[in-house]
Amino acid sequence: MCKSDVMVTMMAAMLALACGDDAMEPQNPTLNVTFNNLAPLTTGTYEGWVIDANGQPNSTGTFTLSSSGQHTFMSPIPEPSLFVLTVEPPNDTDPTPSAQKLLGGPFVNGTAQLSALGFVTVEANADFASSPGTHVLLTPTTESSEDDDAGIWLIQPPDAGGTPTATVTLPVLSAGWVYEGWVVYGPGTSMESPVSYGKFTPQSDGTVSGRDSDAAGPFSAAPGNLEAGPPFPGSDFVAMNGNAIPPGLQLRFDFNGDDDIQGDSQWMHVISIEPSFDQGEGTLNATPFLLKPFGNPFGDGGPTDARTITALIPLPTGTATITTSSN
Repeated sequence: MCKSDVMVTMMAAMLALACGDDAMEPQNPTLNVTFNNLAPLTTGTYEGWVIDANGQPNSTGTFTLSSSGQHTFMSPIPEPSLFVLTVEPPNDTDPTPSAQKLLGGPFVNGTAQLSALGFVTVEANADFASSPGTHVLLTPTTESSEDDDAGIWLIQPPDAGGTPTATVTLPVLSAGWVYEGWVVYGPGTSMESPVSYGKFTPQSDGTVSGRDSDAAGPFSAAPGNLEAGPPFPGSDFVAMNGNAIPPGLQLRFDFNGDDDIQGDSQWMHVISIEPSFDQGEGTLNATPFLLKPFGNPFGDGGPTDARTITALIPLPTGTATITTSSN
């Protein structure tokens, strides 16, 4: 064999060996993710992220939730340590994760159990299974007590000459999330109509005290007066004041059905967890975000009867599994 033939043979062998090494080189893994109790978004966009060992986030892309809740993503890094699902604001151009971290979990032996606890909430053991407290029906912005079934407040009514006290304690939320209270007419029917009574944030110990974002509300007898009503979340729904309400409803609202204006009570109370970027509660098409952990039907009873708020819809969960392949 001549020298040139030897060189060609050696080069071919080296090329084959190199190709063999490439074939055995691990590729970035595939992530198979299943989401539970998640729903399509009406505002914002879902985006997946994998976090490396140094805490650096890497996007797996934005997506629309499938009907099955099952999705496959290609990991942009070879060994992710954490998976996080965020809700990105509309028209988002920021290449980093938003403050609205919805689900997450570390990979252990190739699998990550995804939870909202520790992401939506500050505490990883936050309690969404127990009752957070009670509310009453009152209209403190009016002089009459005959319309008290047209208002909702998260308080214990005061004794004569006294002051109202807090009755609700909620899990403390992470930055980027805020609670919002809703009264919902005809839940689960074609007439379903939610109306917000304002956004609010608990104290550092979870106690709900302090006014909500619209004080006594735009439908109160003192619209725009941020000092009207007790200094707690709630609203009166007694007057239009030039505002609009969902079609089919009329003021004043009749939450317990006693006035026979709208028949027996068809109202539900809901406390949702909202992305802080969503400021659309004042619009007619506003609806609670998919996180609706607490609520209760208003039912019958006197306005000052304490109505127990209970666990409503479980928070989302999920599972992410790493699948590594080779060429």
